[in-house]
Amino acid sequence: MNRIIRLSIVAALFFAACTQSAIRSFDPMMGYDGDTVCMDMDLENAVLDGIALPAKGEQFYFVFDTVSDRQLYYKIFYQNESYKFDEADTLAYENFYGSWEDVSVGFKPVPADGHIADSFRIVGNPRDERIYYGVDLQDFDCSKEAIRDIEREIRADTHWFRYVSEVAAPQNNRTLEEQLFLDTRWVLNERRHQGGEVNHRWKRNPRTGLYSFLLVVCDEEGLKQIPDYVQHINLTDADSHYVNPYSWFFANRSKHITLAKGSKMLRTRAVITPQQGVYIDETQIRTAYRDKNEIPGRVGSDTALYRHALYQQFFPAISQQYTLRNIPLVQDITNYSQTDYDAAATRYDSTQLLYDYPQITDYPGSTVFSSSRGDYISIINPGNKGRVHPRKESTGVKTRVGFSYGKYRGKIKFPPMLNKENVWNGLTYAFWLIYQDGSQWNVRRPSYHSGYISKNDDSENPERHVQDNYSEIDIEIVKASRYWPEGYYSQAGNVEDGRKNSDVMYCCTNWDLACREPKNFKSGITRIHFQNAEYEAMRWFDNYKALTTKTPMPNSVFDADYYYYEIEWKPKEIIWRLGPDPEHMQVVGYMSDQYTAIPNNQMLCIITQEYHYSEWWPPMVYMQGLIPYNASDIEGRVYEIVVE
Repeated sequence: MNRIIRLSIVAALFFAACTQSAIRSFDPMMGYDGDTVCMDMDLENAVLDGIALPAKGEQFYFVFDTVSDRQLYYKIFYQNESYKFDEADTLAYENFYGSWEDVSVGFKPVPADGHIADSFRIVGNPRDERIYYGVDLQDFDCSKEAIRDIEREIRADTHWFRYVSEVAAPQNNRTLEEQLFLDTRWVLNERRHQGGEVNHRWKRNPRTGLYSFLLVVCDEEGLKQIPDYVQHINLTDADSHYVNPYSWFFANRSKHITLAKGSKMLRTRAVITPQQGVYIDETQIRTAYRDKNEIPGRVGSDTALYRHALYQQFFPAISQQYTLRNIPLVQDITNYSQTDYDAAATRYDSTQLLYDYPQITDYPGSTVFSSSRGDYISIINPGNKGRVHPRKESTGVKTRVGFSYGKYRGKIKFPPMLNKENVWNGLTYAFWLIYQDGSQWNVRRPSYHSGYISKNDDSENPERHVQDNYSEIDIEIVKASRYWPEGYYSQAGNVEDGRKNSDVMYCCTNWDLACREPKNFKSGITRIHFQNAEYEAMRWFDNYKALTTKTPMPNSVFDADYYYYEIEWKPKEIIWRLGPDPEHMQVVGYMSDQYTAIPNNQMLCIITQEYHYSEWWPPMVYMQGLIPYNASDIEGRVYEIVVE
């Protein structure tokens, strides 16, 4: 049953002298108890349809009555209050605000009898921006039927099929079947990104957190004072800028316009559970032909998983920045001692070392499992016992519903990183955010004074761009020193032998693409103070594209059945936390827009267990190449991610 939201307005709304009207008891949620109504987002169809509040076609309804001899008009607005810029800020137009779902409707006239019964809901892309439109994605899955249809299309086109055959060999040393695999997935990905007439509301999802409601009532004179781009939030001003209606009304008070904030607010969150299984998006597989391990309804590429699964397998990029020169030893680190580690440095000569790079799976679905009850996802670094060619294989999962801003809290079981002698297992655990899409709809805000350096541009004189789509906020947990290399300290720095303690480092990073607009942007070590704590933030050199802090945490954290890892991403600051439960989270990292450019585009969440190079975390404590290949599977578990 639809809930009725009743609005009471005092009689004689406008006086003969045309003084400002009064609005009493604006209750936008009369059907709900409490001053703050809590509502979880319905994510059942959020991947392709986006999020709406309330869900399943319901609306918020309100009723009010007026008594006046004048023609009156009304409109309701909403705004996210948790993750916003102040209404007086020049960036307030970025705030998530909306009104009627049909943006062509402006202020509505009050009928002659003065009685109003109306409704609204909170939806994605509330300004109806064309940049968020595209093709209907309902049938763009990676099911066997969809892939076969594209393959038949390629084979039926003589010129296209000849080209595929020529490319397959000898240039790329691939079979025809392998090349067809790559081409069909490329075609599918390209078609997903075509222009179209479907409103992809999921590309600008409602934000989590607190919402306020604003009722505006005016007479004819007041309506004339309100610009078209405020009456219709899909329009822009003379400078082609959107204008936040909250900002405009609070800055342009008038006796002909009456404002009333709702007496209740809405608080919403997203609970991202594994119950709908894990989708395998074959368009994200970067190498030639790969077999799949599908478990119907739990892991795979079928239509149901494509439309409803909230997680997908993540395929980490394989960095070849360094060569992994690994000892030819397959052994779990459980009984791998400090003495064994030291001896390994001289036990093998260069002809015995295995020269390779960290790898990802050849069998999607084999290293990511959804439990039979759907209460967790296993992410597994597969063991090497019995393998002729051992490998260090990374694994992970990624969410499929994006948000801008939010407090992301992962309930995760990572396996112990160190053994009883504090020897590292070679893995880096990570809970991190990554930009959702590389298309124009998801670029960061322009940087006109500084620009961004592209993530992959490591040249000496990189080009700077006004806009870029890359954004990333990390928690990386690794065995490293708590201190930065001594040469970066103005005075003699601290030095420790990390092999003598059971601490691992909780590393917090914001990838700002070396944007120099923050007031305190600099390279080297910057000391940032927050809540009586000091964090040493490192930028390796002026054009380095990220800022990182490190905080020690005990390896004993991994003995618990699970732990909580948190990134609170706000418009002007990022706060990192760690804790045994949501009520006991400890701040372990902090940055603000005074030191680093905070991203504003939409991001997804990733959980990984990856083999990284030791050279990425100087001064090095352990060398990756002296850590054996794991004999047994190393399993982590993802229970849920809450965004609030």
